[in-house]
Amino acid sequence: MVSWRGLGLLGLLLSVNFFSFSSAAHEQIHLVQLSPTRAGKDDPAYSHRGYLEAALGGNDSVDGCLIYCYYNVFDGFAAKLTPEQVSKLSQMQGVLSVVPNTFVKTQTTHSWRFLGVESPKNPETGALWERANYGQDVIIGVIDSGIWPESASFSDHGMGPVPARWKGECVDGDVKLIGAKFFLDGNLGVSDSTWEFDYKSARDVDGHGTHVASTAAGNFAPADWNGLGNGTAKGGAPHARIAAYKVCWAGAMCSTADVAAGVEEALKDGVDLITISLDNGLDKPMFEDLLAISSYHAMRQGIFVSFSAGNTGPSAGRVVHGEPWSMAVAAGTTDRFLGSDVRIGLQGRAKPSIAMRGSIITQFPTITAPFAKFTNTSKFCLNNTLDPSEVQGKIVFCLRGDLSEDLQDKAEMVMDAGGVGMIAGNADKSMDYQLRFDLVYNFPALLVKAADASRIQAFLSSCDEGLCNSRDPVATIYSPKSYLGLKPSPMVADFSARGPNILTPSILKPDIMGPGVDILGAFYNQPYAFLSGTSMATPHIAGVAALIKALHPRWSPAAIKSAIMTSAKTVDNTKKPIQDWDGTTASAFATGSGMVNPPAALEPGLVYDASARDYNLFLCALGYSDQNVEVITGEKGFCSAEKYFPSLSNLNYPSLSVANLTMKATTITRRVTNVGRAKSLYTVSVQAPEGVKVSIYPSILRYSRAYETKTFTVKLERTKPADFSQETYAFGSYTWSDGYHKVRSPIVVGTQPS
Repeated sequence: MVSWRGLGLLGLLLSVNFFSFSSAAHEQIHLVQLSPTRAGKDDPAYSHRGYLEAALGGNDSVDGCLIYCYYNVFDGFAAKLTPEQVSKLSQMQGVLSVVPNTFVKTQTTHSWRFLGVESPKNPETGALWERANYGQDVIIGVIDSGIWPESASFSDHGMGPVPARWKGECVDGDVKLIGAKFFLDGNLGVSDSTWEFDYKSARDVDGHGTHVASTAAGNFAPADWNGLGNGTAKGGAPHARIAAYKVCWAGAMCSTADVAAGVEEALKDGVDLITISLDNGLDKPMFEDLLAISSYHAMRQGIFVSFSAGNTGPSAGRVVHGEPWSMAVAAGTTDRFLGSDVRIGLQGRAKPSIAMRGSIITQFPTITAPFAKFTNTSKFCLNNTLDPSEVQGKIVFCLRGDLSEDLQDKAEMVMDAGGVGMIAGNADKSMDYQLRFDLVYNFPALLVKAADASRIQAFLSSCDEGLCNSRDPVATIYSPKSYLGLKPSPMVADFSARGPNILTPSILKPDIMGPGVDILGAFYNQPYAFLSGTSMATPHIAGVAALIKALHPRWSPAAIKSAIMTSAKTVDNTKKPIQDWDGTTASAFATGSGMVNPPAALEPGLVYDASARDYNLFLCALGYSDQNVEVITGEKGFCSAEKYFPSLSNLNYPSLSVANLTMKATTITRRVTNVGRAKSLYTVSVQAPEGVKVSIYPSILRYSRAYETKTFTVKLERTKPADFSQETYAFGSYTWSDGYHKVRSPIVVGTQPS
């Protein structure tokens, strides 16, 4: 039983073993992976402690160096080691790998209505929820920065007893938040000073983990943020259970050793799916990536894992989590706009004046104040350019010259100079689609588009030229509101990481897009907050996966993933293709398969299923050695034992990607399983990538029973030689339909000069 104890507000107490560390500067934490099939495995000399004792040579205490033992995510341990001890361990029989501990980064009331889950008339009802029993008894593991348990989103109102299969520790009789644990032994950045800012418990002081958990599975609760987003907050699976595993700490990021320990505990506890909004970086192959390895073993135990695709957009090739067994989630907008009206005129006169609506940066009450004029040096509100004597008590207009200029920095410059508000304007219309993160302090600030910024500059210039009859400009910024029905939506968020998938280009990443801009969710030390990021999109997918799991409890992670991907929407609310942040048509490298579509995902018609063996063969096709594959899978000599393994593109994936299509035709095989009506007939339609001929055989699939599997081939041929000097990509799709279901798969073709 986990109890809550007083730490200001209540803190979380968890019985996790802590170990004392030696403070030698040359020691670092490493993760040691052992072969599950090593000789003498049951001999104490070949146990985790046995290997460590041999490496230490009796010079150090095992208890002083051993951090974690792993049994589920892989067979191995984490320990503090010197370079000499690392070298010694690496040469021992039965040791597969010794890798250094690294660090990863963390990346609502309306979004579920936007996705078609809840009823427009009643925020606590919806046909999907009712069919899936609101996700009742599905257990979601959240690997993040902890949780704020007092939030109304984690109330267990209306929920039954904890599922009997739950093996973890319960939280003070709570049947909603049924687990809360923390892991910090792998993070040497955590010290005594950490507890000035954080709790030595699973309590969240960042808000990230709390927000993620409530988005995936928060219960129904009244919510708003200073009057914005007023309504009923809820997660995608409101009656799913939450188990929180805190692995991220104030000022110390998130250690991969701790993340692996959190996943290890989640698998042992019996979660059904896991959501992780952490960025694992781009520079590691899968056999060195502890998050990829951990998620592989979760998949083998039937546990669906969703990761954030990263917040490093809009540059190409920055997407993370390229492994095919987990889901990488991009971020898009909803049709909600948080805006504020502004009027600029002359003191004591109704006209002339200009009015516009801007995108808010903060929340604030209506304010009227003199409007500061600017000079060529101060108009960008950069550091040390504002004159306090000119700014004091005024609302200040600041230009944003390019996207690298941080709006929060500009607002702070205005505040420091004594200003009472800020209107920021884009200098160029190409910046108008750039989305922003909300500031946390209460200071009147908003952003207007380039055309409105030009109007403001023209108005102020006219006053400088004496056309304002010696009257001073004055501005009124009205209190913000939530506006619904914004068009076009969704759009891809500018920060959302883009493909291609650098490590495994034969797998399209990201896989899917979810709402990730201005998402209202539970927060720490205050009821709710708006946040943006792929971290916010990822739990939306976890919530949908929980509903699918509740309705189809025997489906594999691959089947759940396929259902989400093949049912996705590719058009916005204007019936046109989804746009990227800059107003251009978004490619599959930005959206993956498209925006998640929960109503269709629960009944996809067909699914592309895959097993651990399929993924193992894919790893062999990547050219990984037997030892590389064993590091990931725990299976010894897998590739050597196989006489044949299919090409990379032949992995039975819901999307189709060919990294380099030459003039020679390529034929790819896929298998689809009928999960709809027993007797059904599907026909295929093709939207071919430019310059590519696509032939699918057979073009009709006839099913006579449920869960029957059919095979088809996709033949890709370039219709003409490339006439360009650099690699480029073409995009298309093919769709199977029985007249009711539409099972769509994106096609991505990389072409290089012949």
